[in-house]
Amino acid sequence: MKTLLSTALAERLVTAALAATMVLALAGGVEAADEWREIKSAHFTVTSNASEASARSVAWQLEQMRSAIATLWPWAKVDLNRPLSVFVVADETALKALAPMYWDRKGSVRPATFWVAGVDKNYLAIRTDVEADDKVNINPYVSSYFSYVTLILQQSVARPMPLWFSRGLAGLISNTIVRDSTVLVGAPIPWHLERLRARTRMDLPTLLRMSGSAPEFLKAEDLSTFDATSWALVHYLLFGERGVRWPRLDRFAQLVAQGTEPDAAFRQALGSPDSLDGPFTTYINRSIFTFRQVNVDASVKREGFSVRELPAGEAAARQALLYTAMRRPEEARRAITEARAAGGAPDTFVAEGLLFDAGGKQEEAKGAYARAADAGSKNSYAHYRLASLMWQSQADRESLLQVEKLLNQACVLNNRNAPAYALLADVRSALSIGDPMSMVLRAISLEPAEPHYRLTAASVLRKEGKYDEALKHARIALSLADTEEERRRATEMIESLTRAKGGGAPVEAATARFGQPAAR
Repeated sequence: MKTLLSTALAERLVTAALAATMVLALAGGVEAADEWREIKSAHFTVTSNASEASARSVAWQLEQMRSAIATLWPWAKVDLNRPLSVFVVADETALKALAPMYWDRKGSVRPATFWVAGVDKNYLAIRTDVEADDKVNINPYVSSYFSYVTLILQQSVARPMPLWFSRGLAGLISNTIVRDSTVLVGAPIPWHLERLRARTRMDLPTLLRMSGSAPEFLKAEDLSTFDATSWALVHYLLFGERGVRWPRLDRFAQLVAQGTEPDAAFRQALGSPDSLDGPFTTYINRSIFTFRQVNVDASVKREGFSVRELPAGEAAARQALLYTAMRRPEEARRAITEARAAGGAPDTFVAEGLLFDAGGKQEEAKGAYARAADAGSKNSYAHYRLASLMWQSQADRESLLQVEKLLNQACVLNNRNAPAYALLADVRSALSIGDPMSMVLRAISLEPAEPHYRLTAASVLRKEGKYDEALKHARIALSLADTEEERRRATEMIESLTRAKGGGAPVEAATARFGQPAAR
């Protein structure tokens, strides 16, 4: 799967990000740490040991942030393809129990929030014992919201955006502030302004050229300057001079998504970088900044969220999955043992499968995922991963039907599971059942920047003898490829299709199955 930055770098950035003061007080008191409940809104599931009112308030804030992004940037796909699991805890002690590394490391920031990307889900943890300060418009969850918005941007466009745009816009939206009647988007971030005013900032041509592979990204100081400058540039283009450039910035993003070179897209939509440098410098040094205010979505009601008490076994199983995503196998195994002692939960087998997978023990992982599926796990990834482990290039029809059933269930449990749709297309093509292309097109719509799905489409179309359509998808895959392996596979597909179209390859060779991507 494509990312704006490597996984390791992204994790380092999230860990280093600043968590500041609270945007508003969350009502409710503290309850016993072993009493967990689930609060479900339309788009978020919260697991909480804080008061019910606090958990409802966090879910409501997340819904309002999602709604504001969708209103201001209609092109953004605001529902994450990989589910978001939110932990809301009562206080610092409870957050420390989930993530002690932030307290154990000397000199580290003790956060109000943290974010973890797992292979099955994304995880957001928030503590609610922070005090409000309406004098300063700062969101205490800015570091985690940055990760959340980054994932939205990644899945919203067919081609990766330039780094200054993606990180600048993510930084701007991350400081979204939700109040009872309004949502504030783009409130100035003081530590970015302080850095830009106290140090030499990047000039715009240098900023626009920067990529995630640049040497500067290995230095925290340079990265902080890059992020501050990117945030300020996006803020200027959206809000400077009464927002006249906001439509032009959207036009820039559209041009890049359509394949225009970023430098050419910038000049076409926004003008010469040199011509903006002077006004941009003036903008950074101003004393008053404007931002956008939208009304809260009145259709979202805190009291409308469902709530249920979690059995001890289920609560421990959820924590086991979180620990697995955090690469803390010892704590994950203890939570699995605790869950089973309390009565068990299907997701303990999912956590075991993830641990085996991480250790390279695929047969053991397959057994654990099979037990999870048999126990009724609702984890879409478990069904997908089991199917991918069962997939063989020369599997018999009965085995393929079992794989097809698992993948269909994975898509039912999460209708945004792009890898499951792509593999389901491959399997149905091999079985000659259903409409494989509708499945792969669904995967492409969910993750338009992923070249593998284009190759899957080419493979399906090749089997149907539709070589011209297959070549279109293979060429798009080549244009999206950014690794040597991706380029090799796309090139081989194009060559194979060209031979098949010209009669230089037998049909049997042209219909060989393409396979599936590595587990993610």
